[in-house]
Amino acid sequence: MATTASKEVPDGPHGDHHSLRGIFFIMLGSFSFSTMFLLVKVMSQMNTFTLVFYRSVVQIAICLVDLYKKGVNPLGPDSGSVRFYLVLRAGFGAAAVIAWFYGIQNLPLPDAVTLQFTTPPFAAVFAVCLVGEHWKALDMIGAVVCLMGVALIAHPTWLFGNTDAVADAALVTDATDNSTMMKAVAVLVTEVGAAMAGIAYVCVRKIGDRADAVVMVFYYGIISLPMTAIGSKMLLGTWNVLGDYEQFSLMDYFLLLLVGFAGYGGQWFTNLGLQQETAATATLCTSTQIVFTFIFEILFLHEEIDIWSISGTALILGFMMVVGVMKLLESDKSAIIVDTDEEKGLLLEPSREDEGYGAAVTLQSQGSNSL
Repeated sequence: MATTASKEVPDGPHGDHHSLRGIFFIMLGSFSFSTMFLLVKVMSQMNTFTLVFYRSVVQIAICLVDLYKKGVNPLGPDSGSVRFYLVLRAGFGAAAVIAWFYGIQNLPLPDAVTLQFTTPPFAAVFAVCLVGEHWKALDMIGAVVCLMGVALIAHPTWLFGNTDAVADAALVTDATDNSTMMKAVAVLVTEVGAAMAGIAYVCVRKIGDRADAVVMVFYYGIISLPMTAIGSKMLLGTWNVLGDYEQFSLMDYFLLLLVGFAGYGGQWFTNLGLQQETAATATLCTSTQIVFTFIFEILFLHEEIDIWSISGTALILGFMMVVGVMKLLESDKSAIIVDTDEEKGLLLEPSREDEGYGAAVTLQSQGSNSL
C-alpha cells in the first residue's frame, strides 16, 4: 500500500519558499523591457520599421553566439512541423512587435504598454479556435475586463462623448479631431499587435519544449528582416530600413543598438528568474512593466495622461494581478511531495493541460514568446 511522507522542498520554481533572487531577476527583466519601450518612445521620429530592423539584427547576433556555445542548431530540430510553427510564430511575433512599436511611438507610454497586456484573452480565443482548448469562465471574464480597459484608455468620443475641457463645442478644432483619430488608430494597431501575439503564443504551445527558446528568438530575428523591408515599402514607399546616414548621428545608432540589447536583456533576465521562481509569481512581477513605464513617463516624457487612461490601466493591471495570485495559490497547493512505490519522493507539478487565459498569462510572464 502506498504511503505518503513529507520531505523538505528546495527553494526554486517548485519549492514552498519563493526565491528573492528569482523575483529580482524577473523584475530586472521587466525593467529592461520598460527601458526598451522608453528608448522606442524617445526615438518616435524614427521609422518604426527601422527600429524593429535594428532590434532584430542585434538579437540575431546574440542568438548565434548563444546557440554556438550551447551547440544547438539555429534551425531547430529536424522536424517539418516544428519548423513550420517556428516560422509561423516568428511571423506573427514580428507583426506584433511592429504594431507595438508603432503604438509606443504614437500613444502615451503607459497606455501602449498596458494595451500589450491584453494579449492573453486573444491567446485564449485562438487556443479555443485553433487548438481545441476549452473556453473557461476566467477566459470570458478576462476578455470582458480587457475590453473595458481598452475602451477606457481609448475613450472614443462616439462612446464617451467629448471629454475635453472646452466650454463650447465650436471650439473643438480640426487639430483636436485629428489627434483623437490618430489615437484611435494607434490603439487599434496596438490591439491588432496583441492579437498577433496571441496567435504567436498558440504557436509556442504547439512547439512546446521541442525547440530551444533561443531558437525561437533567432527565427523571430530572421523573419523580421524581410518583414520590416516589405512593410516599409508597402506603407512608406521605401525599401530603406537602414536609416538615413546623413541625418543619423552616432548617438542615434547607439540608441538603436541599445533597443536590441535591452530587449534581449529583458528576455534573458526573465528566463533566469524563472529558473528560480514560479511562472505564477512571474505573472505578478512582469506586471511591474506598467509601473516602470509610469515612472519613466513622470521622470522623462511628461506626456498628458488622463483619468480614463489611469482607470483602464488599473482595470487591466488589477485583473492581471488577480490571475497571478490565483495561479500562485494553485502552484503552492500543487507543490506536494508524494512518496509511492512507483514515484518515490517525486514532486507533483501543476497539470500540463493548463489552458486558456491563465496559460497565456504564464507564457507572457515567461518571456518564452520572445517578442
